[in-house]
Amino acid sequence: MKLSAKFFLANAFGLVVASISHAADQADLGGFVLGSTLQEAKYHARAQDWTLEPLSKNLPGNWTVEGTNLSLFICNGLVASVSERLAGDFEQFTALVFSMRLEFGQPDISITNLPSGVGVISTIDVGFDMAGGGAAVQLQSIGGNRTLSTNRWIDSACQ
Repeated sequence: MKLSAKFFLANAFGLVVASISHAADQADLGGFVLGSTLQEAKYHARAQDWTLEPLSKNLPGNWTVEGTNLSLFICNGLVASVSERLAGDFEQFTALVFSMRLEFGQPDISITNLPSGVGVISTIDVGFDMAGGGAAVQLQSIGGNRTLSTNRWIDSACQ
C-alpha cells in the first residue's frame, strides 16, 4: 500500500510540474506562426493591439512586438523565429525544461560563467533539435539580475 501511495504522489507531482510549465508553453508563440509572412505577422499584431517595430536599422530582420515580451526574426520575408522573455527564476526554468524535454526529447545543455565589469555573467542554455527547426530556453544572470527567455525557430537560409 505504501508503494502505491508513493507512486501516486510521484506521478501527481510530475503532472503538476508539467501543467505549470505548460502555462508558459511556447507552442502558441504569442499567436505568431513560424513560416508566416511579415504581413501576416503585422496583421496578427494589429489584431491584438500590438505593434511590430524594427529593433534597429543596423539589425535587419529583428523586430520587437511592442506591448509584449516577444520579438521576431524575419528572414526572406517569413517569420523564422519567435523569442519571449518570461517572468520567472530557476524553478520556472527547470519546470519549462522538464516539460519541453517530455515533448521534444533529450536537450543539449551548455553552462557558462564569465567574469565581467558588471559582475559574473552566468548562462544556462538548453537547446532542443526539432524536425525543421528547434527550441531553446535560456536562464541568464548578469551581476545577480536574472532573465529567462525562450526561442522557437524554423530552419532557413537568410539572403
